[in-house]
Amino acid sequence: MTEDIIRCKKCILPSSYPGIKFDERGICNYCLETQDAKLPSYEELKSKLNNIIQSHSGKGKYDAIVGLSGGKDSSYVAYYLKKEYNLRILGINFDNSYRSDNAIKNLDILSDNLGIDLLTIRPSKTFLHKLFRHFLQKNGEFCSVCNNMGYLLIGSYCLNQQKLQGYAPLAVGGWSKKYEYQPGVSVTSMQYFFNHLTPALLDALISQPFIEEKVVHIFMQLNDPRQTKTYAESGKEFTNLISSFIQLPDYVPWDLNSMPQTLAENLGWVQPPNVHGSHFDCKLFPIKEFLKYKKYRLTQETIKNSVMIREGLMSRSYALKRMSLDQTEEPKFYKDFLQDLGLTTKDINENGEWSR
Repeated sequence: MTEDIIRCKKCILPSSYPGIKFDERGICNYCLETQDAKLPSYEELKSKLNNIIQSHSGKGKYDAIVGLSGGKDSSYVAYYLKKEYNLRILGINFDNSYRSDNAIKNLDILSDNLGIDLLTIRPSKTFLHKLFRHFLQKNGEFCSVCNNMGYLLIGSYCLNQQKLQGYAPLAVGGWSKKYEYQPGVSVTSMQYFFNHLTPALLDALISQPFIEEKVVHIFMQLNDPRQTKTYAESGKEFTNLISSFIQLPDYVPWDLNSMPQTLAENLGWVQPPNVHGSHFDCKLFPIKEFLKYKKYRLTQETIKNSVMIREGLMSRSYALKRMSLDQTEEPKFYKDFLQDLGLTTKDINENGEWSR
């Protein structure tokens, strides 16, 4: 496709990105905001993490709950917590019926080589398809379903542990605000998810056997469960009601370049070649990227790599080169997925809002 949009002269964000502005030098507002940001040192953050881990260790059957997908971020969380702190970990895997073969293999590798227990929860495919179908028809996307179901499942498990043993283990995620949050095009927030549910779908969600109604109502009041600790006051409320919930990238350096190699060398973990690093664990991710490209002329990888440029972890020229891997064409699995849902391309609302 012919390039006909302006890109930031420092990162590679395009002029089609919602809310983007350029100064007289052609540098975008996201680069300028990062340039002026003052963040605590990693020494300070690691000290806070040490205190959190210490306060949660040895109190229940598990020290920590980690949502595991088989992708690199969640895998690295489990690896880091085991290597650094030797925690007793329960991995909770949300099976959306579209896990990749690599993801399934990596889950076995993590469980065997780290010595952690693994609980895989697969909700009814009929129920999940209702959610996927609804969001595609209403908003033109479907990733908000899985983004939030995993958190509801983990929150429900923690609440049940609170009831059973009077203590909920620490919940630890691998979601990085700086790499994953996408202003203007983000579908991660619980507020967005619940705002677009119908009453019937909300009732169906609450009736799921692995989801606690109390957790649903708590999350309905939160802005974004992925930001419950460092970046949002709502985290205090969540901690008081259910469990302490942190994102490991808020506390330790999160080097996306070295993670796959570290996991491969130490665990035998596998990442498929010649793909972007994000979410190869899900067969539906290329569809999500394709829909995003059609709508916004950019992908999640463009946003992530732009952050890495700002941090000096990737050159702009290399990021532009990697754009050849972007999912700009319709994935082969797209029509099969729509057929699973009983939809056609005409049913997709391409004008739907992807952000609250």
